[in-house]
Amino acid sequence: MKVAIYLLAIINLSVSLPAQTFSYWNQIKGVNLILKPVSVDVDVKIIGGDETHPHSRPYQVGLLINGQNFCSGSLISPNYVLTAAHCTASASYVELILGAHNINIEETTQLRVTSRSIINHAEYKIPYEHSNDIALIKTPDHIVTNNYIQTIILPPINAGPYEGFTAALSGWGSTSESGTGISATLREVFVAVPRSAWCAEIFGSTYSESANLCTLGRGPVGGCNGDSGAPLVVGHDYLIGVLSFIATEGCEQNRPTGYSRVSHYRQWINQHTGL
Repeated sequence: MKVAIYLLAIINLSVSLPAQTFSYWNQIKGVNLILKPVSVDVDVKIIGGDETHPHSRPYQVGLLINGQNFCSGSLISPNYVLTAAHCTASASYVELILGAHNINIEETTQLRVTSRSIINHAEYKIPYEHSNDIALIKTPDHIVTNNYIQTIILPPINAGPYEGFTAALSGWGSTSESGTGISATLREVFVAVPRSAWCAEIFGSTYSESANLCTLGRGPVGGCNGDSGAPLVVGHDYLIGVLSFIATEGCEQNRPTGYSRVSHYRQWINQHTGL
């Protein structure tokens, strides 16, 4: 996871990346999720999960921000990755890690490239807010898909609201709130989508029912630092949310998780990608 409104930021890049060793990855820190106060207690925790079956989520992209911090994203076309703007708002460059399961090593399935440009939503604000917390990263070349690298399906405009659905959230973020690094292997949790009105009651007036959605963990599960920008999917790889914020109390304090609702931003995505 400074109040001036951003103009559209398109950052052209040409960067030589450092060699990455196990000790290098141990120093990488996950970008903190945005913290938001909640108004009532809820009986869930948002942390945990299990290691995914290797390469079962081939749309997942690891994002190494400025060689120092980590987020996740989703490959939505051979030329674009979708993520959270609070990951990229201050980025000079992003290394995209595709086809990965264990990011500590350079697996033969992996493709690592440097972003060509970054497009943050023009109305995303700093300090970090959960309004318009969405961004696109353009790949340097057309990404060739295979069994390990695939695009994810986007919902149509105003699809949803997905109330009552069980969704999957995956990422390399911290496995505990006290963790200082990120997970080496990709992990996933399954979470419930409650009524949108309930989410609005929990997060208050800055939560938008049209632009946001939230989830509850079924058991001690959910997103944490380093999972920012991670995909929330339903069905067979159908992208409905981009992980954006958690409650002020943190990852392990019985609170819900908040996302940017992808269907709300479909027109914006189309404007910049043609999708």
